[in-house]
Amino acid sequence: MPLSDFHVSDPFTLGIELELQVVTPPGYDLSQDSSTLIDAAKADVKAGEVKHDITESMLEIATGVCQDIHQASAQFSAIQQVLLRAAEAHHLQICGGGAHPFQSWQRQEVCQNPRYQRTLEHFGYLVRQATVFGQHVHIGCQSGDDAIYLLHGLSRFVPHFIAINATSPWQQGSDTQFASSRLNVFSAFPDMGAMPWVSNWQQFEGLFRRLSYTSMIDGIKDLHWDIRPSPDFGTVEVRVMDTPLTLSQAVNMAGLIQAVSYWLLAERPFKHQEQDYLLYKFNRFQACRYGLQGLITDVHTGEQQTIGDDIARLLDKIAPYADKLGASSALEEIVLQVKQGEGEAQAMRQFIADGGSLIQLVQKHCEIWATSE
Repeated sequence: MPLSDFHVSDPFTLGIELELQVVTPPGYDLSQDSSTLIDAAKADVKAGEVKHDITESMLEIATGVCQDIHQASAQFSAIQQVLLRAAEAHHLQICGGGAHPFQSWQRQEVCQNPRYQRTLEHFGYLVRQATVFGQHVHIGCQSGDDAIYLLHGLSRFVPHFIAINATSPWQQGSDTQFASSRLNVFSAFPDMGAMPWVSNWQQFEGLFRRLSYTSMIDGIKDLHWDIRPSPDFGTVEVRVMDTPLTLSQAVNMAGLIQAVSYWLLAERPFKHQEQDYLLYKFNRFQACRYGLQGLITDVHTGEQQTIGDDIARLLDKIAPYADKLGASSALEEIVLQVKQGEGEAQAMRQFIADGGSLIQLVQKHCEIWATSE
């Protein structure tokens, strides 16, 4: 399938996608009833979208194209109220988090969607194992070349984005010792991690043509890189974050990425080169394993510091751009989170250490999602 031309978008507009867990009380295991919930809710959603994801225990909500985080927040709040009513009517509950702590992948049912069924045929059991939950953020760009520059710039901050939203310490009933174990689930897929190096949109078109010869992809949506261009939308899509426990955290993350994007394209602070990716996997691993306490290494100088400290430096640089976008409140909340030095993964572990069970943990997450904005 040929690659479409890059659709010109208003710069720095944003869209947010969240993959949510659908669970059945009182056991709080993953439900296989997301289709029931989606059918009950979608007609009442006026702005944004409620839709399927890969398996029947996953539900995706998405904003429309938003000018700022306040518009995104309003859309999500309205969707949340629709879903809460539908869930109550069908004796279901919803929560965030990057992974359900004790679900069994063998039980997961792939949605009756032609694209997902093709994916199941290609990848077998890996698709059911991929019942994990992430946040994606789209940022509008004016051209394909801007999109490629922005993609490389944002790739420098992949560890930061992972660490801030890390909410998947448990998998299959076991503490993984990771802050974000979600990304490990995808390691067996051939298209995960950083996009292969290109320096401009023309080179990206050539890359896509070569990849399409493999018969493994039908379009850009079949390439699940950490960050990818989305030419149909005219955006760059950041895909590395776990789904947070609250809508407000999801909106804050979008505000952070929006402000970083404005800074990158306004100031062009980096001259990107392929060598920038030499330590990409190592820094990404540190974020997944240790969260804000992970060590990030500068590929050019060898300087090391914690991801939390580097986030603090980044927030100072982008503060003027956040102000222009009306996103200062998002940065303020992230500053508080970084100063505390601990994320949700540590809080989850503390809940269990204090005597809570994994069932009670999921119940708590459902209460948090239902009562927060």
